[in-house]
Amino acid sequence: MASSIHRWFNTPLGRTLMEVECRLLSRRLAAVNHRSVLQVGAYGAGERPALFGDVRQWLVDDWPGGPVDVVADPADMPLTNEAVDAVVLIHQLEFHPYPHQVLREAERVLAPEGRLFVLGFKPLSFWGVRRMLAGFHGTDAPWSGHYFGRFRLYDWLKLLGLEVQRREGLFCRPPVDRRALLNMLAPLERLSERYARGAGGVALTVAHKRVAGMTPLAERWQPRLRVVHGGLASASRVAQRNSTTRQSRTTGD
Repeated sequence: MASSIHRWFNTPLGRTLMEVECRLLSRRLAAVNHRSVLQVGAYGAGERPALFGDVRQWLVDDWPGGPVDVVADPADMPLTNEAVDAVVLIHQLEFHPYPHQVLREAERVLAPEGRLFVLGFKPLSFWGVRRMLAGFHGTDAPWSGHYFGRFRLYDWLKLLGLEVQRREGLFCRPPVDRRALLNMLAPLERLSERYARGAGGVALTVAHKRVAGMTPLAERWQPRLRVVHGGLASASRVAQRNSTTRQSRTTGD
């Protein structure tokens, strides 16, 4: 059953934000060396950032019956250590009861020299104000989440030995749930990219798992994703089965 945040991503505001986030993630992921990407947290219909080249991608979320590859708690994923080259957290810290454990788990499955991408709502923004108006304890996502500031996140990443490489804002439009108005305000995104990269209601933070003496990622890559003994089915097999099912349906049509 979909949670409140999954349902919200199917609203006009949620879908618009998803489109902006996926475009940015695609650009940032294309700029780093990686052959495997783990997305933690699903959008409303299981959307994923577009990846190019020979890149393997998996989606993990605690969403039984949802459009995911592996159903698991983001704070306790059934994957071996150092399994993937990049981990993307889709608004996991705001809505999980143990956000620091989610980060710890992401660091555990991240390979040496890999990158962690964290998307989160900013408390000092139009979205933060809207959350305040909801009384900090709104029952509906995304206003029911706990928005973490930059320095809290930086402290957590530092404790895990992760080095922050960049942070940028996105989605400068106010959080209005009307598609026509959101489309009319779309030029604000281009203006913010050019003149105010730190602005916006959402922040993307990129951290590097730097390990002294390690061979560069492109030279040492090999398929590493493994599910621990007694865990769920391999994500690659689930994704392959889903792909075969889609192809057979297309042929039948």
